[in-house]
Amino acid sequence: MKNKKTKLFISLLTASLFAVNLSALTLNEAIDISIKNNHDIKSQNFDYLESLDNVKLSKSSFLPKVNLGFSYNNRDEANSYVEEDGILTASASYNLFNGFKDQANKTSAKFLSKSSKYSLEALKQDIILDTKTAYINYLDKQNALETYKSAYKLFQEQYIDSQNRYKEGLIAKNDLLQVQVNMSSAKQNVVKAQGVLKISKYTLSNILGGKDLKNEKIQALEENSLKIKEYDIKKLENRSEVQALKMSMQALKQQKKSIKSTYYPKVDAALSHNKYYEDAAKIYEDHNILSLSASWNLYNGGYDDTNQNIYRTRYLKAKSQLAKTNLDIKLQYENAISNLEVAIDNLKTANLSLEQSNENYEIVKNRFDEGISTSTDLTDANYLLTQSKQNFSSAYFNKYLAIATLDRIFEM
Repeated sequence: MKNKKTKLFISLLTASLFAVNLSALTLNEAIDISIKNNHDIKSQNFDYLESLDNVKLSKSSFLPKVNLGFSYNNRDEANSYVEEDGILTASASYNLFNGFKDQANKTSAKFLSKSSKYSLEALKQDIILDTKTAYINYLDKQNALETYKSAYKLFQEQYIDSQNRYKEGLIAKNDLLQVQVNMSSAKQNVVKAQGVLKISKYTLSNILGGKDLKNEKIQALEENSLKIKEYDIKKLENRSEVQALKMSMQALKQQKKSIKSTYYPKVDAALSHNKYYEDAAKIYEDHNILSLSASWNLYNGGYDDTNQNIYRTRYLKAKSQLAKTNLDIKLQYENAISNLEVAIDNLKTANLSLEQSNENYEIVKNRFDEGISTSTDLTDANYLLTQSKQNFSSAYFNKYLAIATLDRIFEM
């Protein structure tokens, strides 16, 4: 049968993990805040917005260009019968054919925009994992502080008891001083744990975009916030990073097509309407001009061929990155599954160890009260109990970190 104190500690730890405090910051709220306020996400989102504008920009090539101009000339009287004249021109031009360059650029811009969107989603998933990690790390450090406080309290009780024993001549002064040293060391552990907890809160604050958490309570984990799910390895092919690279490769294909447009002729049409003025008063007959022009570059020093090779190299590089990314993701999955299995086993072991150390402390304490065990024995039992509590807490939180990592891998 489990020791009663072991049961009490585990139940208190579990209760603290799954306690409900309506005024505290929850994990889901922290995730929402990080997605909204995290500066890395904001920066990536601006890149995505720019990609949407680039799509709009590429569409402008399919529209005509309209211009309005006015020219004024003041001639030398000796060289012209007309001293002053002006021309008001309204013109419109339209590209009829340019080797499918505009179409390729528009399609490329769309693929790049999709790639940017997938990259943004991947970053969001990373920030969600960072938020969960920082949140769980804070709870772990908070629990570590409580464990150190508990150890310090036991040393205080031992010191008071040792003082009484010293006054009664039952122990030597050296034993009393040793207990005092241990109590002071335990107090230092409490102070250090308080500093670590403070830093972990700052870390969480930074991920939340600098949200002030100084006076904010952090809610313990809710029971359904992190639980083991069904993980389908086939879904790894749909990871945002993979899709972003695939879209980039499609964009490179279109950019390569755009370069090929230089091998085709270019045809443009233009229409202009001109009004002529003399001495800013007399108006002469208007002229309308419709023109068609065609041009074909036969050789430009090998520029186009070199550009083709550049985009081909970029495509092959992206293809290699895609293959590596797929391998990395599979490795992430295998590591995460392994870590989860280890965490579950460690939790079972830590549970037994905690039960044993609690039982050991009770036995040593009773023997100490009866004068059979020494202060050193009780001190060792206290250290063992403290370490077992820490191991149990770490194993408990490591399980949830492993689940959070798997959720990130599958973008859940």
